[in-house]
Amino acid sequence: MAFLPGVLFAQSDDFDDGNDNGWTRYSPLTLLGAAVAFGFPDDGLGGKAYRLQCPAPAFPDFGPARALSYRSEIHSDFFAAVDLVAWAPELHQASGFVFRGENIGLATTTGYIFNYNTQQAAGGRGQLQINRVAGERDTGMIGAANITLDTNRRYRLALTAAGADFSARIYDLLDLTAPLAAFSAHDSASSRGAIGLFNFNRTTAMTDAAAGRTDATFDNYFVAAQLPAGLPPSGTPHGILHMPQVVNRAPASRASFYPATQGITFTATTLTTNRVNTNAIRLFLNGADVSAKLMISGSSSNASVTFSGLSANTIYDARIVLEDLAGRRSTNEWTFDTLTEEFLNSAPVKVIEAEDYNYEGGKFQDNPPVSGLTGAGVLVNGNGAGYYDLTGVPDVDYFDVSSNPGSGAAPEYRSADFVGTQAGSVESGAAGQENAAQNDTRRQKYAARDLAEYQVRRTEGGEWMNYTRNFAAGEYHVYLRAGGRAPQPVLLSRVTSDRTKPSQTSSSLGIFQVPNTGLIVNYRFVPLTDDSGKLAVVKLSGLETLRLTMGGPQQDSTQHTMTLNYLLFVPASSVPLELQLESAASVTGPFAVNRAALVDSTRSTITVPVVGSSRFYRLRADSYQPMIRGVRVANGIVTIEYSGVR
Repeated sequence: MAFLPGVLFAQSDDFDDGNDNGWTRYSPLTLLGAAVAFGFPDDGLGGKAYRLQCPAPAFPDFGPARALSYRSEIHSDFFAAVDLVAWAPELHQASGFVFRGENIGLATTTGYIFNYNTQQAAGGRGQLQINRVAGERDTGMIGAANITLDTNRRYRLALTAAGADFSARIYDLLDLTAPLAAFSAHDSASSRGAIGLFNFNRTTAMTDAAAGRTDATFDNYFVAAQLPAGLPPSGTPHGILHMPQVVNRAPASRASFYPATQGITFTATTLTTNRVNTNAIRLFLNGADVSAKLMISGSSSNASVTFSGLSANTIYDARIVLEDLAGRRSTNEWTFDTLTEEFLNSAPVKVIEAEDYNYEGGKFQDNPPVSGLTGAGVLVNGNGAGYYDLTGVPDVDYFDVSSNPGSGAAPEYRSADFVGTQAGSVESGAAGQENAAQNDTRRQKYAARDLAEYQVRRTEGGEWMNYTRNFAAGEYHVYLRAGGRAPQPVLLSRVTSDRTKPSQTSSSLGIFQVPNTGLIVNYRFVPLTDDSGKLAVVKLSGLETLRLTMGGPQQDSTQHTMTLNYLLFVPASSVPLELQLESAASVTGPFAVNRAALVDSTRSTITVPVVGSSRFYRLRADSYQPMIRGVRVANGIVTIEYSGVR
């Protein structure tokens, strides 16, 4: 048990002692030969974690495989958090918190569960849920968020209960300032009870030895009466007590149109009396170490940090690294941009809305006005002014695997087309409120007319859309504004035959490697890259017809897991490639640029998160030959030492 400043009480367990003293184990199927295995594997960071595994029962009479370990403390209102560090993604299982649990036992348990379901939909598409439990059975979902977790990353579940109101969130451990997904729920069936960790199998084939088991690993359990002092409501405490972490950061995660003049500000804190090593605070922007320009003030346990060197109209991948005086390190990663709408509207920059694809067999509007329905249902433009409700020709203007308008959901922008279109997008909410649309950062041209940002949704592998526009002659970098809950490629190509006829030919221009952003409403700019992973340069001139193709085969894992907002074409930079890290799963490749790599030119090191059990790296640059001098792995980070003569 730990007591933290500003918190009435707190219980925590990092399991580093290799035991679960203070926990009550529940293994209901032991007599059926399906006893739960409670284990303490290495957590990969020098400590231990807590693994719950239950084999499939031989008989279905007493329900599916399930495991529970709970604390004796009774809670009514509380804040709770735990790391979900490993799980078996192939299993149809739920893993997470039991809370306000009472009468825990065979067919008697009541309370609630906050859980991640690995196979909520086919193809490993997951979902977070809060469910009511009675008689040890799920008796109804009261809130959910569609999210598919990446087994190469670690996550933190956070839950707040206040009376009948519940707030659920999940964070990537590399960004504890803002949740990947958040939703609320309301229910008054249970008012108090125990909190624990659990998993249970959700398949109907519960006696199948392979499919009927459960397996999930947790770490850094924490429960308190309230959030620790100094932590904003959007954040969560780091799972390791006294660990330095970033709070009160601006810009926020995934911020768009952030003013460059406001710079970056954040607080480096431990939330305790432990001190941050202010000399070790590092900030990386697009892989470059800019730490020398940091301004640091305040105490070493609550340091205020500012950076004033942001460039306007730039898309950033950022990383902050903190250490305490004992050398313990934490990392905060996020994306943002400093674009302005004036820049987007300037020549020769070109913006193409994803929903504004060709119509009537190759027709297009070069600079279309906004169009659509306001929140009150009033038509803005339309009838040929803008693309609202114009009809495309299948296999000429677009291809969609569905034969239903809107890909089977209400088409909100192109009502007759099979392409899915929507004003905003849907992701999460309390039961009965799941269909409340959420928007990307709304640009002024839409806000001024009370219009949402329309998007293309419900995409599938192999689908495509054509876009014809006039371009000022030049070289461009291209970005796709998108969100997705499954990693997938999107291809950009140039149509090389008659755009008004079917069976068109095309040539490749590059690939957008859309990552898993958690929710499809977590938008980011994804750069167009070439086959080697380098930022692509596209030569365009005059009238061009470009095609977006959803890459990969048509499959469950990527079905309806992405939304597309717009394409951004900006004049290409002439800056030569200085240094890039490429990696591959095999020594023979294929190698691709590792976008997570951060180059510290002052120390001649490159750091990158560990991925998988083995990885192969190589360096390349335009102006000199770099060489790898050494590699070390610690705390989930690969550090590569390099040298080179210019």
